[in-house]
Amino acid sequence: MNNTLSIKQQLRQIIENKQIYPVYQLIVSLKNGKILGYEALSRISLDACSFNVEEMFNYAKEFHCLWNLEYICRKKAIKEVKNQIGKKKLFLNVDPNILNDERFQAGMTLSYLKRYNISPDNIVFEICERTNIQSVSPFQNVVNHYEKQNYEIAIDDFGKGYADFNRIFFLHPKYVKIDISLISNIHNDPVKYSFVEGLAKFCHSEKICLIAEGIETKEELVHLIRLGVDYGQGYLLGKPSKKLQELSNELYTLITTEHKYE
Repeated sequence: MNNTLSIKQQLRQIIENKQIYPVYQLIVSLKNGKILGYEALSRISLDACSFNVEEMFNYAKEFHCLWNLEYICRKKAIKEVKNQIGKKKLFLNVDPNILNDERFQAGMTLSYLKRYNISPDNIVFEICERTNIQSVSPFQNVVNHYEKQNYEIAIDDFGKGYADFNRIFFLHPKYVKIDISLISNIHNDPVKYSFVEGLAKFCHSEKICLIAEGIETKEELVHLIRLGVDYGQGYLLGKPSKKLQELSNELYTLITTEHKYE
């Protein structure tokens, strides 16, 4: 019981004092090496916090304060890149069940974004895997509502938990992000290789862009290029940073050279 109270107190302090800051990880084209955009991630600034970021969101759901936490993360992520994002995309992690919340809609209006010199065209709602979608049909309507306003949708963590083919079928998102579990050591795993190869062909036929998460080695990168995966993200390409980073010249050359011979 004491541990639970301690966690609740820490979580309350983080939310009340906004002890969170954003970092950004670049997402790169595996065809021409250009930057598509950045995923906004959150970090905790509370000293001696007893849980990590992933646990923080799980606790926030458990203690019914997920909306408050996500709101702070989202607002800070948008504010910190004002006048910097240009025409690139900003991927924002969103729990699927808050998209229809009136508070969320009010916080993502055109006037709100204009305050930070950002357009809906810049925003990608990355549907994260923390919870299952409670009701499919109404959720489809919500997604359609945002797409008509020029927001884009991405499915996160494909191949893990709830993020399966059902979400692709009924949402038909602009982007699908492959979970790191399917990317790690893909060059030495024929099953992973065949699965990602099939997924890439399917996504291309449906005009869905495929993003490989968790790329950590050049071997993984080269094989993903050869498989026709559209975009990549991971520590090899760039670690999460407070500043919007560029791709190194070395990796830009590797991508553009390898793509010629895929």
